[in-house]
Amino acid sequence: MHRGVRELIRWVEAHRDHPDVKLNPPASASDIGALEQMLGGPLPADLRLLLSRFNGGTLPAGELLPAGTGPGTIGHTVREYAEAVGGDFLDTELLLPFHRTPEDSLLAFDRSAGPVSDTWPIVDYFQDLQEHRLMYRTFDGWCRVCVTEWGSTDFGEPFTLDTYLRAGERHAAVEPDVATAHATVAHALKRSGRPEDALQSYLRAARCVPPLPWCDWEALKLAAILGNEPAAFEAADRLCSRAPKRRWRQRETTPARVAEVLAPVAFRAADSGPWLRLFHQLEGQAQGSDLPVVKAIVQALERGDEPPPTRPPRKENVLPARSDLDAWWTEARRAYSEGELREDDLLLDPELQRLGRVRPFAELLHIRREF
Repeated sequence: MHRGVRELIRWVEAHRDHPDVKLNPPASASDIGALEQMLGGPLPADLRLLLSRFNGGTLPAGELLPAGTGPGTIGHTVREYAEAVGGDFLDTELLLPFHRTPEDSLLAFDRSAGPVSDTWPIVDYFQDLQEHRLMYRTFDGWCRVCVTEWGSTDFGEPFTLDTYLRAGERHAAVEPDVATAHATVAHALKRSGRPEDALQSYLRAARCVPPLPWCDWEALKLAAILGNEPAAFEAADRLCSRAPKRRWRQRETTPARVAEVLAPVAFRAADSGPWLRLFHQLEGQAQGSDLPVVKAIVQALERGDEPPPTRPPRKENVLPARSDLDAWWTEARRAYSEGELREDDLLLDPELQRLGRVRPFAELLHIRREF
């Protein structure tokens, strides 16, 4: 039995009277056997052990699914998942759901990760979006994060920006190689008005294996506004690598947008050579109307000219210009704090860039924005 599983069982046994804890009786050997026969292989040993203590039930983290093949069980949920994704429930590499979160997503073992069940990582599956992401490196990691969360001073407290940040930090401390943990911390830090710390957390998330593909895009935008050239180059170096369209969709950007955000940083650099290499990688991937955008940036950098004008990220300007710069800046602060103005606007809206030349946009990033 791994440490986290032992700690979770100990915590649950000591808190059976907690209002968020409602446990089923232990699973029988026939329940587990029927499930394993349906799956065509053994359950992970730690999950089997947990189910032998209590066959599912309600925990503070959501609903632990019981062993079995009837409605509401692990076996039935596997069949539902297979139908939702157009797969075969007999596929031994299909996800193996074991837990339903309060957000109604499923935590599941990724059986495609290897032949040994006890090494399967845990992914989060949102049924409406049909989106998967690695959430925990191991089942033991999930157990340890749960116990750490339930034993924290935040346990039972209302959800706030600060509790969200601390939850992310606890996950990152337990599993420092999981991108989701660092991305949670980064998002909370950015909203907390700590952009430099958020930037480093986004970069940590992007260095994990597997990474969250969009974290480098978030890091690049922050680095460009903060003027952090090394961080911008690190994020761009990964973003500019050749990738299929699907990967670019996961990055939540395009080669041309990356080039436009990167251009001001690259044009200020003492040595344009390394940056040109990145732009040429983007040029080779840009398509349609995006290709001339990247080509124009490359040509300007090679000639030593000013970077070409950027394209507005929205059809309508989110913050029209004002003749009174102080009033315009005050409105920018309000719009950013309320979420109307985003980093994409600050970097890509040509009209707003006029304001940025006299008022550093980095100041806006230090505004705290509550949920």
